[in-house]
Amino acid sequence: MLYNLDPLSAMDLYYSGERNGIWNGDFIKNEKQRGLVLPTELQEFLENYGYLDVNRNEDSFRLFHPDDMGIINLQTDIGEVPILAAGIFRDYLVGLRLDTRDLEAAFGERTQDGTMWSPVELTFSGMLATMFVALLFRTEGHLFLQEAVAIDAEIEKYGGERTKVLPSEGCPQHFSLNFHEESKAFLIVEFDSQGAGMKSLHVIEPKEFSLEELEWLFEKEFYQNSMNCDYRHALDIQTEIIRRMEGAPPLELTKNYKLAARCCWALGNLEEAVAWYEKGCAVIAAHVETEPEQAADYYHAMGNFYADTKQYGESERYYAMEREILKRYFPEDAYKNGKFYQAQASFLAKDPEKVEQAIALYNQALEEFQKDPKGCKYDIARTQQMRGEAKRLKKKKG
Repeated sequence: MLYNLDPLSAMDLYYSGERNGIWNGDFIKNEKQRGLVLPTELQEFLENYGYLDVNRNEDSFRLFHPDDMGIINLQTDIGEVPILAAGIFRDYLVGLRLDTRDLEAAFGERTQDGTMWSPVELTFSGMLATMFVALLFRTEGHLFLQEAVAIDAEIEKYGGERTKVLPSEGCPQHFSLNFHEESKAFLIVEFDSQGAGMKSLHVIEPKEFSLEELEWLFEKEFYQNSMNCDYRHALDIQTEIIRRMEGAPPLELTKNYKLAARCCWALGNLEEAVAWYEKGCAVIAAHVETEPEQAADYYHAMGNFYADTKQYGESERYYAMEREILKRYFPEDAYKNGKFYQAQASFLAKDPEKVEQAIALYNQALEEFQKDPKGCKYDIARTQQMRGEAKRLKKKKG
């Protein structure tokens, strides 16, 4: 049993080390441009958990992005008090007193005369504990006990010692956050207002990430961290997303199959990648007329996969299927048609034996992009650069 955890440590256990929060550059930007330096514990929370459900509960505290925070110098009987307007709680603004070591909180009520601030018996650590407990208490079917004998027996059942469970500070509800490592259950004890006796015990078994949280985590790993993506981690998340979406409309799932295949491709698990791609092929084929853009994108991804793995026959087959869709449904779309040729060329240009074919495809891409020179000016420049690299490779080859 881990006893009396601080809220950030408890969140680390709850989220199994996963992180999805505000980019560090946003803190640096606010520091340089506005002189806004956030307290360490507040920044740590936002960096790690700012975009997860713990900070999205409408019935609890929600903390702002640093762009939306500001410091108010409040005139009081004891002099000027700096308050960081850091978030909201229902209809109240939430401020943190920067002149106190524990970041004591204040609530701001909006009135016709401005925002009226009042101190509350709460510190930032207590606020985080309240946010975490509010998240856990939303779990359906968790055990709730109020009788002292039952509370003692339940703690003992988990191998815990009642005397080691102590009331917290910084929050009038005096929560104690405890974690049973073997079962992964949280035992949340609430003490009375004086912190003298145990008022209740909540036992919360491990809870799965919400589907929305999983999608955020995948986006962070796969897209935001694309240069250093951990594809194994991304695949694990995407596989779980697919499992959770069982029963969803098949067409909706094809995008997930494509993402899972892309992760397998990057990991070199080619047979597994093909299995994921093929899983969506029949669905896509049945929806070409109603969703031609999605179908073209799917065939494009498969063409890229086979081209990159030098299975050129299969690659050309799927590119041809994409080309038919573009000719039928998007004949005047210079960008889509140019990208079609550019993508093929970029994969073929990696193979010295295919470089001449790649140059020809770059020429076709430029021909398409030139139909909308203003809208495709960056694509024209990029294609010219890529064609130049291919020509140099051809020259080097002799």
